Amino acid sequence: MSTPRMNGNMALFLGITRSGKSVPVKRISEKWTRVLVYDPKGEYHNEMGFDQANTRRELLNMLKAATGPAKINFPGISKSDFLFFCDCAFNWNRQKEAMIICEELASVTNAGKADGAWNRLINQSMAFGPLVVGTVQRGQEVDKSLLNSANFVHVAQHGTDDDALYIAKKLGVSMEEIPREPLKFFQWTANRGIVVRGHVDFKGAKGKLWDGGTPRFVRASNGKPMKFNRTGRFDGVAYT
Repeated sequence: MSTPRMNGNMALFLGITRSGKSVPVKRISEKWTRVLVYDPKGEYHNEMGFDQANTRRELLNMLKAATGPAKINFPGISKSDFLFFCDCAFNWNRQKEAMIICEELASVTNAGKADGAWNRLINQSMAFGPLVVGTVQRGQEVDKSLLNSANFVHVAQHGTDDDALYIAKKLGVSMEEIPREPLKFFQWTANRGIVVRGHVDFKGAKGKLWDGGTPRFVRASNGKPMKFNRTGRFDGVAYT
């Protein structure tokens, strides 16, 4: 008899370029042995050492072979590439739970309801235990399905008043809460509002993947570093 899986989790990470929004996503990916990434920039290959599938055929072949641990990046360039990726991710996760990362969603989704294979990934995969993470630069670019379904939202730096005001209204928080400086963040849930505030520094020990210092996520309320778990949440923070 197969072991029942825990319910999956979904998270949205928001912030402008170089705000630090992808730093926590990369750290969370280190908690997983199976990770599949849609990353047109190829950062997970170049910086994190993930294997890279450069074509759809390569991706399909690599996933068929990856019945155990594997970390794979797919640098797609079109919406059809993204929907192909989502279809592959859904089926690969059904085989065994995985972390699925979708970087810079604005280039392949819109502010309406999620459609096609992307809709299936975020609405039907949760029974199979994944962690699905999406990143986007502006709240206006987030599709409604992801924003409404995310277990939590990680908000990093916003560059303009219009963008800050938009996401503040969506989350029901004061505009003054929206980070306007690099590496600052808060996390929010629908039932509790803002659950934690903090900032990122790079004062941790140097390592193979972090030769400038491992990033730390310092809690604003006490100045102490926090650690992520496999759900993408910080240990010691009340999300529900």
